[in-house]
Amino acid sequence: MLLLGLFLLPVLLLLMYFIVQPRPFKIPIKGRLVFVTGGSMGIGLAIAKQAASEGARISLLARSLDQLEKAKQSICEACDVEVSIFSADVRDYVAVERAVNKAGPIDVLVVNHGVYYVEELETQELDVVKSMIDVNLMGSFNVIKAALPSMKRMIENTKGLPPLLLCLQSPARWVHMVLRHIRPPNLDFED
Repeated sequence: MLLLGLFLLPVLLLLMYFIVQPRPFKIPIKGRLVFVTGGSMGIGLAIAKQAASEGARISLLARSLDQLEKAKQSICEACDVEVSIFSADVRDYVAVERAVNKAGPIDVLVVNHGVYYVEELETQELDVVKSMIDVNLMGSFNVIKAALPSMKRMIENTKGLPPLLLCLQSPARWVHMVLRHIRPPNLDFED
């Protein structure tokens, strides 16, 4: 029975791979509004630039107005698209809601913001951990909650493409933070 199970498991895994294999698909975004949190640098800015290169209108939300201005200039130099910027802290629901409403109906919401303080968990102060949770988790809820009503109205009012929500927050960074500090001394994780 064990041998049968050992034989069937790889066959089932291979079968599952072909059944549920991710298939790439292209989502047309030309002329659509792409709202990116954490869009003033890094992955958020790269996503905004890619969307702009495909003809999307761009709205960026981040805390630093200076960084937002630089990001806007960078996108405008590369592409001839409309770029709006909003300076707000995602932990402040009222400020996020104001920015979302000012941006207009959002076609694609990219929840990309996040903070991570590299420090051993056992020495990290609880207020630092709470700050990460407030930004990464509650900030995501604030952005989604603020954008959801207009996105739902778009579904009801249009017969075209539905709005999209992309959450790039990764629990992997939290798991990595814990695992890298509890590993046995003879096991080395690459950082």
